[in-house]
Amino acid sequence: MGTMFDTTGDPKATFEGLKVEAVAAYGNGKPTNYPEAKAQFPHVPVVEIDVLNAGIGDAGDFEKGDMLYTEAGEWASRRIKAGVHRPIVYFQVSESAAIHQSLEAAGVKPQQVRMWTAHYTGKPHLCSSECGFGHDANQHADATQWGSPGYLPPPFKGRNIDVSETKPDFF
Repeated sequence: MGTMFDTTGDPKATFEGLKVEAVAAYGNGKPTNYPEAKAQFPHVPVVEIDVLNAGIGDAGDFEKGDMLYTEAGEWASRRIKAGVHRPIVYFQVSESAAIHQSLEAAGVKPQQVRMWTAHYTGKPHLCSSECGFGHDANQHADATQWGSPGYLPPPFKGRNIDVSETKPDFF
């Protein structure tokens, strides 16, 4: 398993002193910190997040205040057609059914995307049917954001950081 960090702040300052394996950063919206993250962490994977349905990056943010759950399938379909291999669909695990319905309606199979769930338990895990993800016990999310400010143990506590567990083949 791997670990991926993201922040709405300055990535370098926020992640200082941590072992950075991968970073997710915002390509549009407020804030836009993808260019800084890419420059500050040139030797790790950096995921670009689209929050405005602008057809950028390799991850779409489908949660309240960003793109609608119903837009996930069309967004993923467009990113696949643009050459993005297995675009990432990020969403609250409680919205798994809506995301799956949107993908199905757009003709996108689950194996064509990477599913990145948000499930703030304060403990590293990959969401499964126990969390309300998927249809059977063998199905797991490709990544799960398990920690966010307010749900973080040391050494993350007190930082403006989100922490995700990723499958070894996520990147």
